[in-house]
Amino acid sequence: MNIDKIIRDVSLFFMLLIPIALFTQYLLYPQETRCILINFSSLKKDGRVYYDTTASPQTIDSLKTIIDSASTRVTNFWGEKKSDPKFIYCTTADEYKKYGDDNASPATTHYKLGNYIVISHDGLSINIIAHEMSHAELKQRIGFYNETCKIPTWFDEGMAMQNDYRSCYSEDSFRVASNNYKKMADCNKLLTGKEFWSGSTQQVALNYMTAKHEVKRWYTKPKADSLISALNSGRSFKEAYGQ
Repeated sequence: MNIDKIIRDVSLFFMLLIPIALFTQYLLYPQETRCILINFSSLKKDGRVYYDTTASPQTIDSLKTIIDSASTRVTNFWGEKKSDPKFIYCTTADEYKKYGDDNASPATTHYKLGNYIVISHDGLSINIIAHEMSHAELKQRIGFYNETCKIPTWFDEGMAMQNDYRSCYSEDSFRVASNNYKKMADCNKLLTGKEFWSGSTQQVALNYMTAKHEVKRWYTKPKADSLISALNSGRSFKEAYGQ
């Protein structure tokens, strides 16, 4: 057996496989791929914050202050901070579409090969950034597979909303929007992102408020820790949440 030949063949295989995998990833998830390769972009870097040269120093200083405040809020909620996301600030709508998404959301989080929080100009808010950092914290604790294949969207968003104090999603706003809790959204029909974000603006807002209300009603730190442990041991979300 020619060991050197085997090593050369295996090396060649991986040399060919990696660019093919990257190209396929880019075709399917272009924004996420650009985030993964952010260190090779033309964006400036300040710590874990990436931004275009058109962003003013005052804006970046403000963003870093907001990130620090959001980090404190998220740490207090989870007990400790385990994720260390990269933050990509986009000064224009076109740049946000390049790294974030095509939706109207002011910020978004990508999870593959690390956590990348993409922030639009409208996302310069402690509530919005704390919301996205909460997504990153949950993923960091349960892993990419569990987050993608087990966690229903309503729970993922409901957990993130616990650190999002925007008044339009408050309990008082929910009480009015749901006609005193008589017309709540059905979480069993909000399992996927497509289900959660479909419908009118009012319906999507109600979905967020319902998810926040349901998780708040259920949540204690021991329950959350138990659910994460159960998911990581192979149990389904239904089993983990029900216990």
